Amino acid sequence: MKTFDLVIHSPKNLQEGGDEILEKLAAINALIKFDSIHWQQQRVRQLQFNGDNASFTLTDLETHYSLRFTLNAFSASEHLEFKMESDIPVIMPQKDVFGLITRKTKDYIGFKRIDFSTTRQYLLFFLNGENETLAQHYKNSKIKAPREI
Repeated sequence: MKTFDLVIHSPKNLQEGGDEILEKLAAINALIKFDSIHWQQQRVRQLQFNGDNASFTLTDLETHYSLRFTLNAFSASEHLEFKMESDIPVIMPQKDVFGLITRKTKDYIGFKRIDFSTTRQYLLFFLNGENETLAQHYKNSKIKAPREI
């Protein structure tokens, strides 16, 4: 059974305590914890305590990969928006010399401006150890749509 360390950072004033840290948490418990967070309330608090971001960070104790979701309080819409950062490596093709040469570069999986349902789906991939699926979604997001003529 996969276990995770979890750190939840909430925007807070100086009188409130520190981050919530949970160790050796099962995948289902991490998902329950994510779902139990009142993200709209966190967004309001984030706006009140300018510069302090709400985040949800998981570390897989087997692979030692980490995944962090940070709430974007300044999104253009009223819907929740997240940024995902990780230390999960992915090899990406990159074109050089006017597109004639392709070389492979190491990058790390990350997404900006993802909605709540996509965030939750990526969290599920990570909790289930489906890092290759996450990598494929990342690669697909980097492929540019062909130009229309």
